[in-house]
Amino acid sequence: MTKRIVRIFMALVLLASFAACQRRPLEDMQEQVKIRVKVNIRAIANITTHVYNEHIPVPDLNTDMMRVMVYDPETKGLLTQSFIFNKEIDDEGNQVLSGNLNISYGDYDFVIYNFDTPTTQVTNENNENRILAYTPEISPAMRNRYFGTKADPSEPDYSNMLINYEPDHLVVAREHNLHVSPHDTVVVISTTATTIVDTYYIQIRVENAQFMAADGATAVISGLSPSNRFGPNIRTEDPSAAVVFNLYKSTDPNIPGANKDVICATFNTFGKIDNASSDLYVTFNIVDTAGNLQTYSTNLNTIFQSEDAIERHWLIINEVFKLEPPTPTTGGGGGFQPKVDDWEEEEGNMVI
Repeated sequence: MTKRIVRIFMALVLLASFAACQRRPLEDMQEQVKIRVKVNIRAIANITTHVYNEHIPVPDLNTDMMRVMVYDPETKGLLTQSFIFNKEIDDEGNQVLSGNLNISYGDYDFVIYNFDTPTTQVTNENNENRILAYTPEISPAMRNRYFGTKADPSEPDYSNMLINYEPDHLVVAREHNLHVSPHDTVVVISTTATTIVDTYYIQIRVENAQFMAADGATAVISGLSPSNRFGPNIRTEDPSAAVVFNLYKSTDPNIPGANKDVICATFNTFGKIDNASSDLYVTFNIVDTAGNLQTYSTNLNTIFQSEDAIERHWLIINEVFKLEPPTPTTGGGGGFQPKVDDWEEEEGNMVI
C-alpha cells in the first residue's frame, strides 16, 4: 500500500511539472539581426583622389554614428529605426559601423546614413521616398553683408536667390526588398555607404593679394541643387540654389609668370543642375585690409563643361581678380576707429 501511494504521488508531481513549464530557448534568436555598414570614401574627388591643392583644408569624412531607418517596401512608411556606433577599421582601411536591430523576419527596405553632420539636416524621415537632406539658408546678416546690393548690372543678382550653406558629406546605404528569413542564429546584414555630396575645387588668380584681409574671402556659386531625396537618391532642382563657402589664399606653381597667387577652396554641393547653364555664376568677395568689400563675378558654364570639371571636379578659372589698393574709411562711414592720446596728469581733492 505504501509503495502504491508513493507511485501516485510521483505521477502527480510529474504531471504538475509538465503543466507548469514551457520549453523556451535561452534567447529568442528570431529578433537578433546585426547590421554592418562599410563607409566607402575611396573615390571622392578633391578629398581622397584628384587633389589639386594639398595646402588647403578638405572636408572631414570620419563618422562615429549612423542612423538605420527600416521601411515597409510596399507603403514606404517607417517601421522602426536604430542607431549604430560600434566602429572598427577593416583590412582595407575603411570605417565599418555595426549594431543590432530589433526586427523579426520579413521583407524590409533599409536607408542608413551618418548622423553627425552639423550643417546637413534631414527631414521627412517617416517616408522612404520623401526623406530629404538639405542645408539651411544663410543668415540675414551674411546676405546683407555680401549680397544686399547689386553694384554692377553685369553681375548676377542674388537678392531673391536661394543661398544656402554648403552641405557636409552625407554617406548613405540603401537596401531594397531585403528578405530576412526565420532564423535561430544571428542574421548579419552587410552593406556599403557612399556619399551623396560632390566636392569641387575652385581657384582664380589674384593680383595684389597682400591687400586681402585675413579670413576675409568668400565665394558663392549659383545653379546648384539645394537638396537630395536620398531614399530614391533624387537630387532636387526646383528651385535651384546657390552655395556659399570660405576661400583661402594660396599659390599655384602651374601658373606661368612671377605672380602665382590664387584664392581657392574645396566646396561641397548636392550637385550641379545639368540645365542650369544660364545661372552658373561664381562671385568672389574679398574684404581688403581697410575693411572694404571688393567683388569679382564670372560665368562658369564653359568651365563646368571642361574635362577638368567633369572628370576631376576642378574649376580652374583663367582670369585675374585684381584687388584695388584699399582706401581707408574716413568721416561719416560708421566705422569705429579708436585713438589713444598721451596721458595727462590732473591733481585735485576727492571727497569720500
